[in-house]
Amino acid sequence: MNNKKVLAISAVALCTVSIAIGALANELIRKVEAELRPDFTITVDGVQQVFKNADGDVVYPMLYDGTTYLPVRAIGELMGKTVYWYEGEKRIDLKSEASTVTDADVIVPASPAPTATQAPAATQAPAATQAPVATGITVEQAKEIALNRAGFTAADVNFIKQEKDYERGVLEYEIEFYKDGVEYSAEIRASDGAILSWEVDRDR
Repeated sequence: MNNKKVLAISAVALCTVSIAIGALANELIRKVEAELRPDFTITVDGVQQVFKNADGDVVYPMLYDGTTYLPVRAIGELMGKTVYWYEGEKRIDLKSEASTVTDADVIVPASPAPTATQAPAATQAPAATQAPVATGITVEQAKEIALNRAGFTAADVNFIKQEKDYERGVLEYEIEFYKDGVEYSAEIRASDGAILSWEVDRDR
C-alpha cells in the first residue's frame, strides 16, 4: 500500500452492505492500538477528499494492522447514502434515499424490553424489519417555513432550489424561490427548522 495514497473505491466497495453485529458481539469486542494518519491522502477519480464529522471537524483515516479505515460517514457521503444507526442491534445501515454512533444521519433508538407481566404485541414487527424514523423536518416543511417567513403560499411563488446539504458541519435545507422578479433564499436547519440565513434579492 502506498503510504501517501489510499484507493477510496476499495473502501466504498467494502461498505456497500450494512454492518451487522450478532448477539455474541460482546465476546468479539477488544481494544486495539491504531494510528491516526493525517498524512494519508484519499482521492476519488483524482479529487482529494476531506472527511468531517457531524460537528464539522476534520476526521482522518486510521491505520491498523496494515489496513486503512475510514469513518462510516465518509463512506456514506462518497456513496451518496444516508447513515442509519440501530441502537438496539448495534447495527449500521447505508441506505439510498432522495434527499452520531453520533455521526449517523438517523439514529433508531432501542426498543424497551418487555416487563415480566407485559408480552410484546403479536402484531409488532421485529426491530430489524421496522422502518427507521428520521428525526428533524422534511423538505416540504422547510419550504413551508420559508414561505411563512416571506408571507406567501406555495401557489404564489416559483421554487428554483430545494436541496438538503451539509454547511459548516450542519445538515440544512437550501430553499430558493421567485415572486414578481424578486428572489428569496433561506438556509433552514434540518434538525429543528430554525432559519439560519435569509436573503431577499430584488436586483434579480
